Amino acid sequence: MKRAAAAALALALAAGGNAAWAGFGVSQVAPLALAGLGGAGQVGDPRISSDGAHLSFELLGADGETLQIYLAPLAHPAGRPPEAGTPELAVPQPPADPFRLPGPGSRPVSEHLSWGPPKRGQPRYALAATRVAASRGAAHVNFDLYFSEPGRRRFLTDHPATDAQPAVSPDGDFVAFASGRSGQGDVYLYHFFAEAEPYVAVSFEAAGSELYPAWDPAGERLAYTAQLGAEYRIFAVDQVRTLAAEPDPERRKTAARRLTRDLTPGWKGTCLAPSFSPDGRRVAFYSRDGASGRADLYVVGTEGGAPRLLLRGGLPETRGGPRWSPRGDGLFAVREDADRLNPLVWVPLAEAAEPSELDTGTQLNADPFAVAQGDALRLFFTAQGGGDAGEKRWRRIYSALLTSPGETP
Repeated sequence: MKRAAAAALALALAAGGNAAWAGFGVSQVAPLALAGLGGAGQVGDPRISSDGAHLSFELLGADGETLQIYLAPLAHPAGRPPEAGTPELAVPQPPADPFRLPGPGSRPVSEHLSWGPPKRGQPRYALAATRVAASRGAAHVNFDLYFSEPGRRRFLTDHPATDAQPAVSPDGDFVAFASGRSGQGDVYLYHFFAEAEPYVAVSFEAAGSELYPAWDPAGERLAYTAQLGAEYRIFAVDQVRTLAAEPDPERRKTAARRLTRDLTPGWKGTCLAPSFSPDGRRVAFYSRDGASGRADLYVVGTEGGAPRLLLRGGLPETRGGPRWSPRGDGLFAVREDADRLNPLVWVPLAEAAEPSELDTGTQLNADPFAVAQGDALRLFFTAQGGGDAGEKRWRRIYSALLTSPGETP
């Protein structure tokens, strides 16, 4: 009897696993209305705050020179697609210079927002921004870190070298960022509660630069892209808080060498920005074969082992690393396929599973970002619509409700 029950349980688990591998149903595909920004430029990199109450996105102006981050409140009506409130600039616009003509380079540039844990129900975030008006396409754009929380907005850094690519720690105590202040590019931490110096280096590779830091969910480990000469690999540094607490730079440097591991030793491709799985046990990354070759999606265990290929020919994210499902059972990506106009795909983590396309009816998709919505998932992404030519001119933010096979939308 026990043997029969065990066999039945195994069969049920296998059936459930196969169902998860089969992909998702898609419903409620709709664009978000962004008041006042229609036709103003191309949107990108939509991100949802951890409480689901706010949306951030980048807007590349129609002139191709103006790049700014906007925020909008996000409502989730029962049974209907989400609705965005009126967008506002994440970095307040400085007073206009009456002696400067408007045009390219007439506004500050901002990019790469990282949400922190909400404070008193209000959003907290860090981003990279210029202090003065700048042109996105200029030869040199100097970024500093900007931080906002209820009752306080300020720049965290003020340095002639660029500080960018911020990542707020899960508890909000730190902001990890890539900085050129060392002269070669290293990963630093800004510690909000430091008793002395708040800026602490945690990477020290002399052969190149370290870029795109990403926190694990526990806030104890960082992954980043390390440039080693002509090669780019994925590194992980353990016990980050222990490093941050060491005031002596030389002792911290020695400890960092002991606590830092190469997750892709001997790798010949160009590893792009990493991201941790929700359980912190894996790191996903794209690897490009050469400077402009095909980008493939891989996953590697945080304790080591050979990286495993999940998707061939993906379209890497413009900001940050690959996009995990909140359940940790796979990732959402875009297949770079001109004939099929870059479809969204579900990439399951299971060994025997194959990627499956998501039937959203949209074209030139990018920037998927998934959030849990009850027992289902809600996917936000940018795309051009499937309708008339006017709709296709500008990329918009869409949302789609995803349901597992057999579920009713």
